[in-house]
Amino acid sequence: MKQTNNNIPTSMSAKISAIKRISPFWLLPFIAFCVGIVLFYQIHQEQGEKITIFFSDGSGLIAEKTPIRYQGLQIGLVKKVNFTQDMKSVKVEANIYPEAVSVLREDTKFWIVQPSASLAGVSGLDALVSGNYITLSPGKGEEADTFVAEDRGPIAELSEGDLLIHLIADDLGSIELGSSIFFRKVPVGKVNNYSFTDDKKVAIDIIIYKQYAKFVKKESRFWNISGIKADANWNGISVSMDSVQAILQGAIAFDSPDDSNEVQGETTFPLYASIKAAKRGLNVDITLPNDISGLKENDTPVYFHDLQVGVLSEINYGEDEAVINSTPTIQAKLLVDPSIKSNLKSGSKIVLMDRPSLAEVSNLNQFLQGKYFEIIDGNGTPTSHFEVIKQSELLLQQPGALILSLTSPQTYGIEEGQPISYNGIKIGEIVSRQVEIDKTTFKAVILAAYRHLINAETLFVAASNFSLDVSSDGVQMNVESPRKWLQGGINVLLRSNKTGGKALQQYPLYANNSNALAGITSDNIKPTIVLTAAELPDISEGSLVLYRRLPVGKILSIKPNKQSFDIAVFINQQYQYLFTKQSRFWAENTVQVDVSLQGVDIKAAPLSRILKGAISFDNIGQSGEQTILYPTQTAALSAGYEITLFADNADNLTTGMPLRYLGLEVGTIQKISLDKHKQRVVALASIQRDYFNALSKNGSHFTLVTPQISAGGVQNLDALLKPYINVSFGQGKTQTQFTLSRASGENNKYQNGFPLVLETENAASLSVGAPVLYRGVEVGAISNIKLNTTADRVFVDIQLAQQYRHLVRQNSEFWLASGYSLDIGWSGVDFQTGTAQQLLRGGIAFSTPSGKIVQPVAKAYQHFLLQTKKPAESQNWNQGSAPQN
Repeated sequence: MKQTNNNIPTSMSAKISAIKRISPFWLLPFIAFCVGIVLFYQIHQEQGEKITIFFSDGSGLIAEKTPIRYQGLQIGLVKKVNFTQDMKSVKVEANIYPEAVSVLREDTKFWIVQPSASLAGVSGLDALVSGNYITLSPGKGEEADTFVAEDRGPIAELSEGDLLIHLIADDLGSIELGSSIFFRKVPVGKVNNYSFTDDKKVAIDIIIYKQYAKFVKKESRFWNISGIKADANWNGISVSMDSVQAILQGAIAFDSPDDSNEVQGETTFPLYASIKAAKRGLNVDITLPNDISGLKENDTPVYFHDLQVGVLSEINYGEDEAVINSTPTIQAKLLVDPSIKSNLKSGSKIVLMDRPSLAEVSNLNQFLQGKYFEIIDGNGTPTSHFEVIKQSELLLQQPGALILSLTSPQTYGIEEGQPISYNGIKIGEIVSRQVEIDKTTFKAVILAAYRHLINAETLFVAASNFSLDVSSDGVQMNVESPRKWLQGGINVLLRSNKTGGKALQQYPLYANNSNALAGITSDNIKPTIVLTAAELPDISEGSLVLYRRLPVGKILSIKPNKQSFDIAVFINQQYQYLFTKQSRFWAENTVQVDVSLQGVDIKAAPLSRILKGAISFDNIGQSGEQTILYPTQTAALSAGYEITLFADNADNLTTGMPLRYLGLEVGTIQKISLDKHKQRVVALASIQRDYFNALSKNGSHFTLVTPQISAGGVQNLDALLKPYINVSFGQGKTQTQFTLSRASGENNKYQNGFPLVLETENAASLSVGAPVLYRGVEVGAISNIKLNTTADRVFVDIQLAQQYRHLVRQNSEFWLASGYSLDIGWSGVDFQTGTAQQLLRGGIAFSTPSGKIVQPVAKAYQHFLLQTKKPAESQNWNQGSAPQN
C-alpha cells in the first residue's frame, strides 16, 4: 500500500496464484486398476494348481472338457492333451481347484474311468452319459505336481473302516478282479488285486466292507467256492457247485469262529481250494440203517433249509466190512458248518433222503448225486448224536397224519416221494407204490393240517404239470411253473366247498380231471345215451357234447347202419343231472354265414369245434324223444310242430329257407318233395313251438318273397341274397296245410296291413303295388286287382300300414292319382304332376271330408267307391284324425 503526501493510503494490485491439486480424472483409472488386481487374484486362485499327468493311453480325454473327479465331485479340468516327445505316452496338463490341492501328494494315483462290462459286473456306468473322466486315489508324501497314471483303477477302493486282507494260494483258480467274498452266502467284499509273491505263489488282495469286518477272526479260514467240481465213479456222478454268480466270476468264502478275536488291520491268510481242504466243521455222530447203498464218504452232502451245510465225512465199517449187511445199524460221522450248531437239538431230526424230484431240487448238485441228508429243526437240549431215519418214515411219524390207499389201473407215472397237492399246496406225499397184475396200489400220507380236506367225496387225480396233446383240436400244451415242470404227483379235487367228514381208507386214482368228475376209472367208458341220425353231421369220435355252450361230455363212437347212424354219447357224471327225458340233441353248426344287404355276418365256433364238430342238447322236448339227433337247433326246437305248404313249382324254394313274421324267424323249410298225382310241390316246414299255435290257423297266409325289378324300381331288396317266406297269422280254426303264394314284391311291406276293397269301373291306370297316398304320403299299396263275380266292376284290394288305419273313416273318399292333371279354363291352364313312380305305375289317394262330427273308423275289408277324378271340394278338406288306443 502506498501513502500520498497528505497521508491518504492508495490501493495496490493483488497478485493471484493457482493452488496445485490432483485432477479427479485420474480417480477412475485408479479404481479400475484396483479391480483388475482383485480379479487377477481371484482368477489365479480359481485356476488352482497346475499339474502334469502321463498316461499310456489317452482314450476319451478332451482338452477343456474332460473333468477330474474325486468321490463323485469335479475337482479339476483337463487343459491340454499332447504326446510326449518320444510319442510313447500321453501328456495331460490339468488344473486342480484350490480346495482340492491337498490331495496332490507323491503317492496319489490317477487313472481313467470308462464304462466296462465283464463277468465280475458292470463299472463306469456314469461315464456312459458324461464321457470318460479322470479320478484319483489320495496318497501320502510330499506335495507333487507331476504324476504317472495307472493303466487301470482298483476294482474297489479302500474306504475308511474297510478291512484289507491278503490271501496266499498256490494258483488263482477261477478268481478274478471283482470276484465276491461271501460269508454265509452273503456278499461281504470283493477281490481288489492279485500278484505273485517272491516264492511264486499268488497273493490275492481282498477288501471286506467295514460293516462286515467284524466277522473276520484270527482263526478264520478262507476257501475257494468257484467253478464246478465233478467226480464220476461207480456210485454215480458227484457234482459240487455253488451259486451261479460264483460259477461265472469266481468267489471266496470264509468262516467266523465264535471263540476267536477279530483281526486288526491288514492280515494274511492262506486260501484253501475247498471247504473240505479247509477242514472246518462240526463233527456230528449219526447212526445209519444197515442199507448204506449210495452213500460215500466226503461226498454225500448234508442240507439244511436247501443249503449245503456239510458232508458225510466218515463211515465206521468196523473190522470186517463184509458183515455190514448183517448189522442192524452202522455208525458214521457228519462234518457240518459250525453256524448251524444251535439247530442241532434233541428234537431235531436227520433224514436220509432219496434223490429229490425236479420240483424239490434247489441246485444241480442235489439232483445228480443221489441220496443226501436233510437236517430238520427241532426243540430240546443241544446234542451231537442222532439216529438217522429214512424219508418214507418221516411222514408216518408225523402226529395226526392220515394214511390212505389209492388204486388205479396203471401208474400214471407216479412214483414214491412225489407230492399230493391241493390248489398248488403240498398236503401230503406218496410213501410207497406196489404194482400188481391188474392194478397199482399207492400208499399215501396226508399231513395233519390238511386232513380236514379229505372226505368221502374227495377225488384224487394224477397230476401232469407238463403235458403235450397233439390232435385235430390242435396242439395243447399245459406248463406249470418251472419248479413244477416235471413234478408229477397227485392232485386233490373237492366236489363241493364243504370240508370235514369221515375219510375213506381207499380211493380210486383218476387219470385226469375230466375222468374224475365223470367218475371214469378206466378206459372202458359206457355211453350215457345212443342217438340215431338219418344223416351224419360234421362230427367224429371225440367231438364235444354241449349244454347251452358248456362242454359236458363227448362222443364215444359212431356206428353206421343201413338207414341211419348210431352215435354213442357220454355225459360227464357231474352234468348227468342235466340230461332228462325231455332232452333233445342237435348238431352244432361250426360256421354260420348270413349274407344280406347289410353285409356278411360270419359266426364261427372255436377252432376245436370247427375241426372235430360238436352236438348240443337242451330240455325242450317231450318224453321219449331224446334218442334222435336233429340236424339243426331249429329242427330240434320245431320237432313235432310241422305244417305243409303247397306250391305250383319249386322256383326259389330251398331247404333251410326261413319263415318270417314281422321280420322274426319263426320256422324253416325242412324238406321239399313232388306230389306226382296232383302235379304240385310239397314243402314241409318246421315251426318253432312258441309260434305254432298262432300260425297254424285258418286264414294264415304264406307268401314267397323274392326281389322284384320293375319300372317303378327294385322291391324286396332284403330278399335279394336270401329269399324267404312271409307269414301273416290267421284267426280261424287249427289248420296245418296251406297254399304258398308268390308276392309281387311291391306290396310285401304291407303284407300284414289293414285290408280294404275299392270298387271301380276300370283299372286300366292301376297296377299291383301302386301306392296309396294320404296328403301325398304313402300309407299303403294295391295288393290285388280282380273282377267281381258278375264282371261288371273291378275290385281293387289295398293294404294300409297298421299305424295309418285310423285315417280311413266311414265317409272317406278314394280317387285315382295318376301322377298328372290338366285343367283348361277361362282362367288359364292348371297342370299338376306327381312323382315319376305315380306317372309310371299310377296310384290311389284318399281323404276325409271336413265335418263337425268325426265318423267311425272303417272296418277291415270294407268297400269304398274309387273315383276317377279328385273331388273339387277336397282342396278344403282338413279333417284331422287321432289314432285309437
